[in-house]
Amino acid sequence: MKLKQTLSLLMTTALLAGCLNNLDKEITNKPEVGPDEVVVQTTKSQLGSENYRAVITDGKYALGASASIDSYLSSSGNAKAFEEGLLAISKSVFPTDQYFLKEGQLIDESTMTSWVSRESELYPEGLNPPAPTAPTPPAPENPEQAESQPEGENAESNEQVTSEANSQVILDRSAAPIYLAQIMEKDIMVETADGYALAGIVIGLAMNSEYQYTDENGVSYNQEISLGEMRERGKAYANTIVGRLRNTEQLRSVPIVVGIFRQAPSRDVVGGVYVMDGISREGNSVADWTEHNENRVSLPLVNSSESIDQYQFFYDFRNHVVNFFPNLNGITGQALYVEGRLASIDIEIVTQFYQKTEVTALTQHVLDMAQSYLPTGIPIEIKIESGAGIEAYVGRPAGATHYQSHVFH
Repeated sequence: MKLKQTLSLLMTTALLAGCLNNLDKEITNKPEVGPDEVVVQTTKSQLGSENYRAVITDGKYALGASASIDSYLSSSGNAKAFEEGLLAISKSVFPTDQYFLKEGQLIDESTMTSWVSRESELYPEGLNPPAPTAPTPPAPENPEQAESQPEGENAESNEQVTSEANSQVILDRSAAPIYLAQIMEKDIMVETADGYALAGIVIGLAMNSEYQYTDENGVSYNQEISLGEMRERGKAYANTIVGRLRNTEQLRSVPIVVGIFRQAPSRDVVGGVYVMDGISREGNSVADWTEHNENRVSLPLVNSSESIDQYQFFYDFRNHVVNFFPNLNGITGQALYVEGRLASIDIEIVTQFYQKTEVTALTQHVLDMAQSYLPTGIPIEIKIESGAGIEAYVGRPAGATHYQSHVFH
């Protein structure tokens, strides 16, 4: 019996010694990091082939400057469409199975704020036109004659000058719109023998489709910015930004992709779309511009005169969900069309239910109706919301055949 206990103890000691030796080897084989060195890694997991794996520096995810100034976009719909569209452009140039993503670190917050501002003494690099200034009323040709005029005539003359000046102020403001609303930067990384290196830069320019301003009398105006004018301004801004980035030695030969996004008016339910993108492989300008034919449709249709045939899938889905839960607050959606073909659908269902069983039952029925009525082959996202926030999610990524669902209770 003592012999067995002794053998058992020896075996345990040897096994423990072996584990400690292996642990020592693992620690010894780990790369030594100096006090001034930075450890760059990527996430081990990838949430589907449509997503980039993220680059992590010193165990932290670095935020980009554009995350701090998203208030320049006129709606949450624009903010979502702006980033999603830019990522789609990025993936067409830098595939997710070969490259990694890092939030933009080259354009810092103060620089980005300067670039999206009006050109001024404070922001000499502002890309938007300088703010208009009130014209100086013309001096009378004969001051002595002006002084000798009767008070009534002089008052009438002054009133006319003031009226003309105010009219000129309004005209100047309409001629100097704010074209550029926001800049977004994404950095594309590639793994090398020495670690991770910058392989490309993706820049999004959010351009306004209208200019809102108020004159001295408190009257507000909405001035539409034509698609043609916006495109030309966007292309000019793209060349300027690329030229500024190229001034840095490390960025002389890095590919820079630029997408031009047309922001939807703030009163629109749906967000805007990208109208074009181009690439600068070297030099200070963007070439190889590609036109985008995209549009977003708000569902249900606001204009009853429009044909609903092509959106019958949405009406069938909505009717079956409403009939199942007749006291829902509303079901809305938006469809994205690319080159005339349906590319994605986002649906929002608002409910006043709070009990888990109610939300679970609704989610199950939504899943059933989505499988029965919504189109196949495209990404679909359905959010069930209440006053407390998102209650449940049903969705299907691009290329998938089965829906995923989750109840947040």
